[in-house]
Amino acid sequence: MKLIYEPGGLTRREFIQGSAAIAATLGASLTEVAKAEERRAAAAQDTRPVRCAFIGVGAQGFGVDFKAAMSVPGVEMAAICDIYEPHLERALKAVPSAKGYKDYRAVMDHGDIEAVLIATPLYMHAPIAVAALQSGKHVFSEKMMAYTIEDAKAMARAARAAGKVLQIGHQRRSDIMYNHAWELVNAKKVCGPVTHVRAQWNRNGSWRLPVPKDTTDRHWNWRLYREYSRGLMAELGTHQIQAVNWFLGAAPVAVVGMGGIDYWKDGRTVFDNVEVVFEYPGGVKLNYTSLTTNQFDGYYEQFMGREGTLVISEEKAVPTAYYREPGATPEEWMKSAVNPTEKGKHNELALKLDPQATKKLSQSGVKVGEKTITGDVTGKNSYLLEMEDFFASIRTGAPVTCGWKQGLMACVAAIRANEAMEKRTRVEIHSSDYEL
Repeated sequence: MKLIYEPGGLTRREFIQGSAAIAATLGASLTEVAKAEERRAAAAQDTRPVRCAFIGVGAQGFGVDFKAAMSVPGVEMAAICDIYEPHLERALKAVPSAKGYKDYRAVMDHGDIEAVLIATPLYMHAPIAVAALQSGKHVFSEKMMAYTIEDAKAMARAARAAGKVLQIGHQRRSDIMYNHAWELVNAKKVCGPVTHVRAQWNRNGSWRLPVPKDTTDRHWNWRLYREYSRGLMAELGTHQIQAVNWFLGAAPVAVVGMGGIDYWKDGRTVFDNVEVVFEYPGGVKLNYTSLTTNQFDGYYEQFMGREGTLVISEEKAVPTAYYREPGATPEEWMKSAVNPTEKGKHNELALKLDPQATKKLSQSGVKVGEKTITGDVTGKNSYLLEMEDFFASIRTGAPVTCGWKQGLMACVAAIRANEAMEKRTRVEIHSSDYEL
């Protein structure tokens, strides 16, 4: 029988490592996961209209976030803003009733707009988010949270002062498979105490896009320039750092690393490869790699302990699985698990994770925590689920899955990692970085 987990059903006390300041910052994060099922159930009963504005409708904004938001029942897109006319026109064609703007400040004057969604280049996240929060609107902002630590803290302070929702777009927090894996690592302890984590996001390509004639290279390829972007650590790394923080219930306390512009000599000013090691409380290490010259193994997070290894990924080509260490005593559910991975170097010890067996599990009466898992949210990708969580928080007042606390911790780690690579030294990450 497969062990399945969907959001909800957690009763285990939150396990927080590190200083009191970091523990206070992390305090609500695991509780949010436990309430995810309740939020979605409440949201399904409450589809009152939520009027929104979307700012930044480029590839990620329009192609992913905008479409996900519009798939949530009751969402009304009242305004769309982008400085690039073709992107603005494309989005307005999708919602002809929305008003179009090129200046985000004009959106803030609309008292009937309840929420603002932001998918602009990184350096504009904080100015827009703070303006929206101060005008009394809830905010969803794409990752990384902000360009600087102080900008991220300004967003957090504005959200706290306004009493409004601020969700950061680390969608793994809403992902069904990641919640399943979190349960295995933290409640079922299938790895034993986690001692090391490996994570990577490797690609083979310059990351540079062809530039249309009606714009500029720095506008179109902003991710490649330091004045707008924090590079690989921000655009890719923060997703995985945030997941590791969540699984470990901790935030990094130090980082070392190497990076460089070693292959793509094309005028970019951010690294084209990064290799960093984060230290967590208790000596746990996260070894993180991101390449642009080789895509072997794609991207994943790998949690390692004396009892086993759990590999989790959003990439379909990477098998998400648990590998029991030789000599580790299997739990009863492991002995009869179905759909084992193909035999190889890990042979019969490998078990595939499969959260889509929810109904079978519920019918069998197996429980996670203190209650049987019910409901079926499979078939929804993590982007849609994170948007459902955002609007559920607006409608019901429940905490978001990835709020400013979690976003700030990932932001701090990425910025300090870049600092360590630039200075070629070990950088201590003090608890004050995580405090407002």
